[in-house]
Amino acid sequence: MKKSIFICLMSTLAFQSILAQSTFVGGLFPTIDHSRTFTKHLDYSLYYFCAFPLVNIKKPDISKDANFLLFYSEQALTFNVNKHLSFTGSYVYQRENVIKDDYSNENRVHIQATYKHSVKTTNLKHRLRFDNRFVHNRTTGETPYTHRLRYLIGLDFPIKGKKNNLYFTVYEEAFFNTFKNAGAVYGENWAYAAISVILNDKNKIETGPLYITWNTGGNNWFHQYYLQLTWVSHLDFTKPKPTR
Repeated sequence: MKKSIFICLMSTLAFQSILAQSTFVGGLFPTIDHSRTFTKHLDYSLYYFCAFPLVNIKKPDISKDANFLLFYSEQALTFNVNKHLSFTGSYVYQRENVIKDDYSNENRVHIQATYKHSVKTTNLKHRLRFDNRFVHNRTTGETPYTHRLRYLIGLDFPIKGKKNNLYFTVYEEAFFNTFKNAGAVYGENWAYAAISVILNDKNKIETGPLYITWNTGGNNWFHQYYLQLTWVSHLDFTKPKPTR
């Protein structure tokens, strides 16, 4: 199962890249992923990232193409029905072209359902998210309401080693516009694969390639290849504190 899902993800990326008339950039993607468990049924999470395209892959010129493309901040509350099913509500602020004159601000509220299950040592995740988007148009001064549906499938499994502190994770997420007069129904795709090092019971570091593509109109796509480095932290208030 691990091999078939991984092959499917890589085939999707290769197929998309071959067909599209595209722009290709590469860069760095630092990320913070923090969460806390309050009770058996209630979690909160904070998720922040920045996207820095540094080079045009077809015509390398780091001085010309370096850019602070995205700043993203997400604050969420999750209700865990049981160990498999959860529901989340979140507020997101996103800024595109962060330090340029043509920046855009987006406020977003999303709701999602997540289902997790395991097959032997592999943990699988399915996530369905509905985005309610308010992107400010600085030219017209308007902030229209748009929406989209997103589906993510992911998995992770431990990597055998001396310390047993490594695992592999991979996901793919497809974005589908659901509002009228959208330029494209299939508007965006994210795919990620990484190795994670567990530092202790609260922290781990995760790193690997992240691929993002945006439909910019017709058959034109904006392909982004990043090295993502993520600090993942989790606090669990339901666990008893160790006694001295």
